[in-house]
Amino acid sequence: MRSSKHKIATFAILLALAVPVLYLAKQLFTILDRPYQTETAIEYDLSDSLLCEGYLAFDQAEVPGGGLLGYLVENGERVAQNGQVAEQYTDESQGRARQRLTELDAQIELLKKSENTAGSDVDLLLTQRQSSFYDLLDQLDSQNYQGVTRQANAYLLAVNRLQITTGAIRDFSAARSLLEEERQAALAQLGSPAPVTAPSGGYFVAAAAGEWLEYDADQLDAMGAAEIADALESGAGVRAMSGAGKLVGSYKWRFYGVCTLQESKKFENVSKVNLSFPGEAEKVLPAKVESVTADEASGLAKVVLSCEYVGADVLSLARGSAKIDFESYQGVRINAKALHIVDGEKGVYVKYGNLARWRRITVLYQNEEYILVPEGGKVGTENEVRLFDEVIVEGSDLRDGKML
Repeated sequence: MRSSKHKIATFAILLALAVPVLYLAKQLFTILDRPYQTETAIEYDLSDSLLCEGYLAFDQAEVPGGGLLGYLVENGERVAQNGQVAEQYTDESQGRARQRLTELDAQIELLKKSENTAGSDVDLLLTQRQSSFYDLLDQLDSQNYQGVTRQANAYLLAVNRLQITTGAIRDFSAARSLLEEERQAALAQLGSPAPVTAPSGGYFVAAAAGEWLEYDADQLDAMGAAEIADALESGAGVRAMSGAGKLVGSYKWRFYGVCTLQESKKFENVSKVNLSFPGEAEKVLPAKVESVTADEASGLAKVVLSCEYVGADVLSLARGSAKIDFESYQGVRINAKALHIVDGEKGVYVKYGNLARWRRITVLYQNEEYILVPEGGKVGTENEVRLFDEVIVEGSDLRDGKML
């Protein structure tokens, strides 16, 4: 009898302890495994876009040269006719000598600038030193090694000028003399490599940095949409550059692309678009729509765009996947998965505290991923979603006023 009473008491105690434990577990499960996900509504720009494969046709000429080359100009840099773009080495030691010579020239120039402290203020130099130091740390943190060199030189320039201005150092003549001696040794090691010159004026691209388009503009003008599509699919018309590189004689160039007939309707009554090449030439360039030619038999259309901008990234291309942007829209971005239609009205559910609230929206623009709504939304108007609202992207059995 006593044993039975003891068991009942023990069970009662365990039950009393289990109730708060189960309640806590339920609350934790609710918090950690919420049946909904939210996404913050933010300001955003969206464009009605089209991806289009095609060729980039430049006014180009090859620069003869070969062997072990050292380039003296940057890709995309404009050079004059007969201007030297590279030099041909007989062995790798000459290349190392040229690299060292470039470094020494930069150091000597930095010391010369450091001695020019006319009108310098100590407080200003202290600020410049601190600012350039922080900029240097930012470049190191982002692993932008070209930026590291630039910011390191800016920091050294500020430090050197501060030393001159405060009288810690009279000048850098001793350091410059040592660098000049080393420079003369590097010049002797370099010798007289054969020059590689530009046969004409234009924008230079090194052989290893770009491709060569075997079609010229006249050939591409004569090709139909199906013919261009077949050439693109087979990889025809593009090869590696030979010689030292190429020269592009004009900043004007054309893009010859192919799209479907349905996609070509986007060009109706459109004279200007924006053009970029994601992953290769990200800068968005203004372009003019020259022509759109439909090929009913193949279901394709040939699109010709012209552009008057050149940069090293674009000049390196011979073919690419272009992103053509039409009209651009600005507003508040909502994930398209959040859209619901209730009683014939488009809207989303927004998290307010621990409640789901229905909010109507006015769609400015929509693609497969996102919806743009006007800024300045206000409850009670046709567009009720506001900037930074927590929009419910995923959730089950959503309704206005539901506890979350």
